[in-house]
Amino acid sequence: MSSNSPNGDLRKEKFNQHRIRTDGVLELDLSLEKIENVIGVIEGEEEPDRFVILGNHRDAWTFGAVDPNSGTAALLEIAQRLGKLQEKGWKPRRTIILCNWDAEEYGLIGSTEWVEENRNMLASRAIAYLNVDSAVHGQGFRASATPQLDELLKQATQQVKDPDNSSQTLYQAWVGSGSSPTIGRLGSGNSDFAAFVQYIGIPSADMTFGKGYPVYHSMYDDFVWMEKFGDPSFHRHVAVASLWGLVALWLADAEFLPFDYTSYALELQKYMKNLEVEILDKNINLTPLFKPIEELKEAATIINNQRREIKQQNNVWPAVWKKNRFKVREVNDRLMMAERAFTDQDGLFGRSWYKHLIYGPSRNDVYGSESFPGIDEAIVKAKRLKTAVMEIRTT
Repeated sequence: MSSNSPNGDLRKEKFNQHRIRTDGVLELDLSLEKIENVIGVIEGEEEPDRFVILGNHRDAWTFGAVDPNSGTAALLEIAQRLGKLQEKGWKPRRTIILCNWDAEEYGLIGSTEWVEENRNMLASRAIAYLNVDSAVHGQGFRASATPQLDELLKQATQQVKDPDNSSQTLYQAWVGSGSSPTIGRLGSGNSDFAAFVQYIGIPSADMTFGKGYPVYHSMYDDFVWMEKFGDPSFHRHVAVASLWGLVALWLADAEFLPFDYTSYALELQKYMKNLEVEILDKNINLTPLFKPIEELKEAATIINNQRREIKQQNNVWPAVWKKNRFKVREVNDRLMMAERAFTDQDGLFGRSWYKHLIYGPSRNDVYGSESFPGIDEAIVKAKRLKTAVMEIRTT
């Protein structure tokens, strides 16, 4: 520990909270503590019973300048900007909920308990959950999402400047030399989106700058490191807040929810092709999976056409808007509830809490994400059984 560090005394105090015996044994405090989530609500004017939820946790292993306070700073900035919009008379079409979770580092307790407690309400009213855990821990924008939000993220990043090169947009930096950006999926259990996606089936996204950083969960994750290495100009923090807030506003104020299930169907088809390779020459029929995915693709085309027709009618015949607003609501509810259809009440075999059939954590690695986790587990189990049988035969 550097004697020049302004946080030196604080670090010593932190260590002194846990008695370290001379024989090198660390005695941890195992007392029960109360946790508190902080929730802020901006009620929607036209659809107050439809929720756009933003979340970040605030508990940290030590100082947490990166994890999670870079995200907390962005959340507070968004709250301030929304407050200024309200002062000018703005009201969101739908309700915006700002959530600051406690006890994330202890197993996502704050967000999970809140989701479980409010399960029925969220299942019927939540449009999307937007998560930012560590907003900035280096260079390079990254995003993960359920696939119907892919196009929304692409469009939003085209409206935000790249914090490391003001001559281009964040989207251009994200794409790089490729033709399309890489968007991860939310099957892991490493942040607060887990309960929203994997327990209820709420469309979700997670955003950050950087991948990994050397002071992760250490006493050196402090303001000094952030100022010197993580984000010296703090422009990346501004970019995350701008993008996060913009996506939230579009979801809250758009007449039609900006969901694209064509992207979802194409993603599922890609997973199926990978699965075919995985079970090649195993005499397994995948038709029962291919058929509903094709039906999803067709349904996505139909609802996109319906959305386009209603928009054109509203533009040409404003008088029919009142009549069409019920159609708008019906279309939006179908878009909102489609993700719930990928969940199963009984959950994954042997892991009933995980309800989502498309995205879930690997049984052996909670940080690992799997598509079709139930099928993946069955394949792994079959391979292990085959290996065991072969070992028995050779002994």
